[in-house]
Amino acid sequence: MKKAVLLVGHGSRRAEANEALVYLADLLKKKRPETEMSYGYLQFAQPDLPAALEALDKKGIEEVAVVPVFLYEGIHIREDIPEVLAEEQKKRPHMRLVQAPVLGIDERMAEIVLDRVDQGLRG
Repeated sequence: MKKAVLLVGHGSRRAEANEALVYLADLLKKKRPETEMSYGYLQFAQPDLPAALEALDKKGIEEVAVVPVFLYEGIHIREDIPEVLAEEQKKRPHMRLVQAPVLGIDERMAEIVLDRVDQGLRG
């Protein structure tokens, strides 16, 4: 079964802000080169979530782990993404679409925050 990871970001009107999700997808691809890595946005940027799923479908992907790149479970996680996935699932019954848990807060993030604090204090 051909599988993929699809990162979902909020999206921004600023192109440089959207590049962060592209960069994350590239980092993940380096760690798991055997896995198709993709990305899409909920709003303001392309590809949007339906377009990203369509591209994966064209590649013959059969199972997609949809990973919301958000820190907490707001309306996008509880309603917007599931609604889009339900609509896309109707269009693509041959694909298994699975929404992964939100990134959330993880103790590993504390080290990153402290690194940023130290960088700021040195700056």
